[in-house]
Amino acid sequence: MPILHLDLKAIKGDVVELRYFWDNPNTYQSRSLSLAEIAHLTKDAEERYYVSSKVRDNLATIGRELFNWLDGSDRWLVSQLSERLGETVVLAIATAGQLSHLPWEVLHDGSQFLVQRYPAVVPVRWQSSDWVTRLSAQSDSQNRALRVLFMATSPRSVEPVLDYEQEEAEILKAASRPSIGLTVEESGCLKELGDLADSYGVEPSGRRYFDVVHLTGHATIRQGQPQFITETATGEAHYASAEAIARTLKPPLPTLIFLSGCRTGQAGNGGAVPSMAEQLLQYGATAVLGWGQPVLDIEASRAAATLYEALSRSNPLTEALALTYQALIKQEARDWHLLRLYVSQTLPGALVKPDRTLGWQPAPPPSVATEFLDPLTRNVRVPTRESFVGRRRQLQNCLRALTQFPHSPETLGVLIHGMGGLGKSSLAARICDRLPHFKRLVWQGRVDSANLVNKLAEALEDRTLRERLQDPNEALKFRLKWVFSQLAQGATPFLLVLDDFEENLEARGSGYMLKAPAVEVWQALVWAIRQGNPRHRLILTSRYDFEASDSGVLYRQPMDALQGADLRKKCERLSALKPPQLEPEATEETKQAARELVQLQTQAKQLADGNPRLLETLNSLTQLQQQTTQLPDRQERLNLLQTERQAQPQIAQATTLEQLKADP
Repeated sequence: MPILHLDLKAIKGDVVELRYFWDNPNTYQSRSLSLAEIAHLTKDAEERYYVSSKVRDNLATIGRELFNWLDGSDRWLVSQLSERLGETVVLAIATAGQLSHLPWEVLHDGSQFLVQRYPAVVPVRWQSSDWVTRLSAQSDSQNRALRVLFMATSPRSVEPVLDYEQEEAEILKAASRPSIGLTVEESGCLKELGDLADSYGVEPSGRRYFDVVHLTGHATIRQGQPQFITETATGEAHYASAEAIARTLKPPLPTLIFLSGCRTGQAGNGGAVPSMAEQLLQYGATAVLGWGQPVLDIEASRAAATLYEALSRSNPLTEALALTYQALIKQEARDWHLLRLYVSQTLPGALVKPDRTLGWQPAPPPSVATEFLDPLTRNVRVPTRESFVGRRRQLQNCLRALTQFPHSPETLGVLIHGMGGLGKSSLAARICDRLPHFKRLVWQGRVDSANLVNKLAEALEDRTLRERLQDPNEALKFRLKWVFSQLAQGATPFLLVLDDFEENLEARGSGYMLKAPAVEVWQALVWAIRQGNPRHRLILTSRYDFEASDSGVLYRQPMDALQGADLRKKCERLSALKPPQLEPEATEETKQAARELVQLQTQAKQLADGNPRLLETLNSLTQLQQQTTQLPDRQERLNLLQTERQAQPQIAQATTLEQLKADP
């Protein structure tokens, strides 16, 4: 792919030298530009491009002025581009200071934007230096599906609230093809993103696992420096610098980082401060996409989905970007021109090979692996961290309640309540994962004095503590208080999980109360933690909320049905409920089979009403499974089904939807 380099350098006084060349920087040609003229254009862009609400109507005018300014009276740019007709051309534009503030993406030749041409002329922002004098094309495509790591951030205290689920849903839709492997980090927390990326390790070639890391959220310029607003573990705003992001992802950084946040591609202070995208290049990134200003959520979503679909089809990065621009322009998107690509030494080509290449590896199916809430007894199956879907706000609410001591010493635990199958135990497991400095102990179902003491004693290494706890001659609350107080100095606090706590409740009027045997246990636990060591915490899961003395120490977290992007992600993980994806050349018989499957899937989803466990049950229906065998991806679905049966052996088998409707 030919690269026309445009390197603008200040040389003396009010003069800037424009050097341009194709391959050899030693054969450059040059022309001089006046800084006064450049300052005028920068001011014009500031007033008309970044601020004006009527900017869309002025884009062609702005782009034409920029093109004419570069082209000059000798029409060198027109001449150079005419030599490469029929080829996609990259305009590698190196700027500094205020020049970086100019909207190079809207360059217009008088007939159309350069990015609209076929083949396109694609402006990219090239970070040159004394030791980086040309941009080298990279050809290192992998013979497999594209791998994308996605994280959306939308802290509670930041306005406007980001509709990140829309962007995630668009990318999920594009990623439903076997040529895209999408991994979603659910928390919005930078540390969790780093841990997830680390869990995939480094390939034998030295490459990191993911080709692309996509961060969507709000960005800003704070104290003169660009910051991306991520989330803490409890959902509050955490301002992350480019250096923090680079340190989190660790070298070698992925080939492409997409900062889908406003102003990630805008230089601060009128161009005097490098944008976050430019700073990431300085920390070792190869290519960074960013937005020059706040953009509409729907346009950011469409841009990401179009880009990744094009990349997955083995289009080089700049061609994929051109296709993205063209799609947005065709849709009359307001903000298409704000999408900016930054590169330094290397311009990536195709990230992956075409899916028909010999030996090509499709994306692995999303994880449906399970683990146990209590690894010792192995009674309660829950999704692994990789299989867990959604529940971000519920998780953050619970973490905030459990970690806010000493600011709110009255809260000692959380009660996760809701109907069966909504994932209460799964949420409890993820809370435990996020609190590694606690020691997890799990009781399932009925809890009495004896089984509470026995399990707690097994977790105590000190013989004296065990004997004192098991002393039958002293009331339970005093035994617990003594043990908890002895553990107060430096010992790991307990996270006491009471799962399926509804077995300790009975109906009373319109609500629920503790059964008599559970009253002693509950009162003793609460009193002993308060008096002995308030660092210990409780997690209860129950189908029902309940009233009891001291039940106010629990933060109530209701569970509701999966909706939107979370529901889609859950279905993508199920062999019979993932949407069918057909190639354009599919036969009419295959298309009819897909339509019939979609009808069955729609009925199943309506019946499940967002209940994860019921979705898993419906997924196992013979009626649905047989329909999937008529699709081209039947082997992939069969492999996923085998994994499901190993991970979820407790799911009852049924034949048809009608059976379930008749006998729920």
